[in-house]
Formats: sequence, structure tokens, C-alpha cells
Amino acid sequence: MLLKILGMTGIVACGLAASALPSLAQSAPVDDPPSKWVVHLDAAGVFKNDSAEVFVGGQRVPGASISSPNDATVTVDLGYFVTPNIAVDLYAGIPPRAVIKGAGTISAFGTLATTNYGPAVLSAEYHFNNFGAFHPYAGIGVNYTMFLNVHHEALYNVKVPDAFGAAFKLGFDYDIGPNWTANFYVMHILLGTRVSASVDPAGTIPAVAKATINPTIVGAGIGYRF
Repeated sequence: MLLKILGMTGIVACGLAASALPSLAQSAPVDDPPSKWVVHLDAAGVFKNDSAEVFVGGQRVPGASISSPNDATVTVDLGYFVTPNIAVDLYAGIPPRAVIKGAGTISAFGTLATTNYGPAVLSAEYHFNNFGAFHPYAGIGVNYTMFLNVHHEALYNVKVPDAFGAAFKLGFDYDIGPNWTANFYVMHILLGTRVSASVDPAGTIPAVAKATINPTIVGAGIGYRF
């Protein structure tokens, strides 16, 4: 699953890097080229801010919602510096397993479904380099989240479509060696999807949840410049 996400984002990364290389080759000093690439490997917590409007048989269920526990995962991102301050970054991670539970008036149903989810984010970042070893940065980008291995529990025929959303990131690198950095970031993703299912095995009673997830991801780890 991670290879699927990284494969999709890697194609985009290669295209962006290839388009930027000609202009960079003309402007970069030949005798002392700066580091153009940085890769981060982080442990991360995924804190969800989920809610939903739930419909059964075409009618909204008053007070019904969904919830999903927070998750932990490992993330990796690869950045390419178009200028010393501006970078293009590709971000992905190991897709954690989400347990979707009924909340509010449908909490008695317990676990409704489970799925793996993997956000992939392409963003532009601005890095501040006038604070010595401390390099804060801010980024904004587009997220594409895939939902994989969907299994029903209390419901049947559960489908969770992939979704796009905006992503916002704040973080910093702190130099701990000539090429190595300590890294910390906070990313917030605006993410929603329309979950469809049925209450009965025959599929005669449809159920729909217009879900808002909006996860906040907090990560820390190491970076390497090259």
C-alpha cells in the first residue's frame, strides 16, 4: 500500500524536478552547488476531527454521526528546492487502519466498517533561512487520500471513495550536522468523503454518511539534505 502511494507521488515529483532543472542549471554556481534535496522520515500521530450526516433509506437520522480513534504511523516526504527558500514537497506515509464507529444516536451499532487510508500531499513550501541552524517553514498544497481494504462490520457493501482536499503545513528543521537535521511538523488536511453502504445484506435499505474527517497530523523525526 505504501508503495502504491509513493509510486503515484513519485511520478509527480519526477515531472516537477525535470521541469525545474534547466533554469536551475543556469543559475546555480558550478563550484559550490547548494543542497537541492531534503528527505524526512518521521513518526507521526493522526488526530481526527471527524463528524458526519447519516442518512438511512433517504432520510436523515437525527443525532447520528461517526467517529474513529486517532492513529499512529510513519511518514516520509521528499523536498526539492527550486530556490534557497522555495521548495516543492511530496508527502506520504504507511496507511494506518481506521476503525469507523457509530456515534451519537447510532453508537449502539459499534464498529460500522474498517479501512486503511493513505494521504499523499503535493505542496509548495517557503523556508526561512535567516535563523542560523533553525529553519522554520510553511507550506500549502493539495491532498489526495486513498481508502484501501474496506471491510464491513455492522453494515454491508461499504464503499469509501478516494477524496481530494487542501493541506496546510508548519514545521522546522534544526541542523544537527553538515547534512542531517531534526524535523518537526504539524499538517492539517481538509478532507471529506461520502461513505455508502446498506443496512441489510440484500442492499434494499441504503445508508449514506457524508463524512468530514479533517485530520491533524503531528510528526517528528530526522531529515537529510543532499
